[in-house]
Amino acid sequence: MHQIRPTKLIQEIKYNIKAGINTMIWGGPGVGKSEIPLEVASSLGVTLVDFRANLFDPVDVRGVPHIMQVKETGKRFTRWAVPDIFPIVERDGESGIMFIDELPTAPPATQNAFLQLLLTRRVGDYELPQSWSVVAAGNRLTDAAAVYQMPSPLRNRFAHYELSPNLEDWCTWAIQHFVDPLIVSFIQYRTNLLYNFNPDEYAFPTPRTWVFVDKKLKSLPHDFPSEQLFYGVSSLVGDGPAGEFVAFKEIADKLPNIDKLIATPSTYKSDDNPALLYALTGAIAARASTENMLNILKIAKKIPVEFQVILVKGCLALDSNLKSDPNLRAWIVDNANVIL
Repeated sequence: MHQIRPTKLIQEIKYNIKAGINTMIWGGPGVGKSEIPLEVASSLGVTLVDFRANLFDPVDVRGVPHIMQVKETGKRFTRWAVPDIFPIVERDGESGIMFIDELPTAPPATQNAFLQLLLTRRVGDYELPQSWSVVAAGNRLTDAAAVYQMPSPLRNRFAHYELSPNLEDWCTWAIQHFVDPLIVSFIQYRTNLLYNFNPDEYAFPTPRTWVFVDKKLKSLPHDFPSEQLFYGVSSLVGDGPAGEFVAFKEIADKLPNIDKLIATPSTYKSDDNPALLYALTGAIAARASTENMLNILKIAKKIPVEFQVILVKGCLALDSNLKSDPNLRAWIVDNANVIL
């Protein structure tokens, strides 16, 4: 299966929703499978109902049976109570996304219970509201995630995509969600450590675990000892990536005061250390605004052009409106041969 990056997958899901096609997202642990439907729902302004398929038995999908009796004849029959985990218009709105997470880790009987819902949009007495769409996600058989082979009739009811981490997409997302600039800069410096899945390790780097590192950093005092920091980071991304990150942080800590540097660009002394330049561009981009863009670009002219591009991309990821800034537009014209 051809792999797809997050931004392209978001577009595909929107197209599928418009066409009335169910979407299945495959991918390794921590690549962002669960976050993509949330991004889609947020951008469309619709509700997302999220539940984990592996926590349900087949009867949970179809609903609990109860006995009904016809007053006129006295005859009795079985009716299935509508599962309140499914979208209900009165509670959840006229349109939205029904997100079935961890579908391949659900037992085959539970997976099969979804067949009718995915094909006819009905199961038992329940009918999926007309303007609601289905998106599912799960790990692959190769991910050592205790998954079951998805039955072919169920597979045939989805459009299938294999999500792959993408450096540019993740860095843009991280900047927009205020992930520590140090982490973004480090991943730009050591690109292979954005995602390095190892089923034999307890901890390994993924987009999800780097967000955990961000949460860890935000909870610690600024002068937290590096040795202790290593233990916290290694518990999330593994020993090797943690060692490199702590070393990178020690280099970044030697940077001058970034706010003062932006205020007086003439004080910047050029340096050809790649790690330092990645840390510098990330820290500066995190502070970009229309008011300081001129000074930021004065600093940019003192660094190699490839790092100028990283700096400008970071600024635009933080605020796309900066593209209309006259100083930035002038930089784009002067560097027309550089692809942003």
